[in-house]
Amino acid sequence: MNTSSHIPFDILADIAENRATGAAVTAAMDHVSRCSDCDDVLRQLQHVIVMMRTDASEDAPADLLRSAMTSFSPERKMPVRRLIAVLTFDSRRAGSPFGMRSIRTASRQLLYSAQEADVDLRISVQNEECVLSGQIIREGCQEGLVEISGASGSAAAALNELCEFALPPIPIGNYSLKVKMPDVEIEIPLLELKD
Repeated sequence: MNTSSHIPFDILADIAENRATGAAVTAAMDHVSRCSDCDDVLRQLQHVIVMMRTDASEDAPADLLRSAMTSFSPERKMPVRRLIAVLTFDSRRAGSPFGMRSIRTASRQLLYSAQEADVDLRISVQNEECVLSGQIIREGCQEGLVEISGASGSAAAALNELCEFALPPIPIGNYSLKVKMPDVEIEIPLLELKD
């Protein structure tokens, strides 16, 4: 039999719950008597309804239900791991592996490592202010935020789709830098910004 001529599920549900009346029921039941597919669906619906009406189980306590719903909720926040980054490269201390042209540049590069992520920083000093930019080298950091704070001020910037950031200029001084991502927070507790 053509599937387009089957009785719609909502009508079969109404028949199973005795909510349908009149000529529509008669025509539907005539079809059900000739169609094994619709007959099977109607019997399954009637069986489920009988089981639901005879169910004697009790509801779980409300506080247990709330706890379970919160535990499995997609909005539930997972604990954030906090990592301290360690300096692994400083262009001012590394010497000049590329000859005389690389001895002194206008910017300084720092590379910090923290388990599965690296923080690449570029620092330029202009008029007693530091311009700090960089990139987080890690999978899944597009939703991150970089914050820097110290006695001389604070600033923040979001990571772009390449996990790069650029902070607004801040005064020379000592700062702490944090990279906040949904699952991990990387901290550089002491970042000296100087000429």
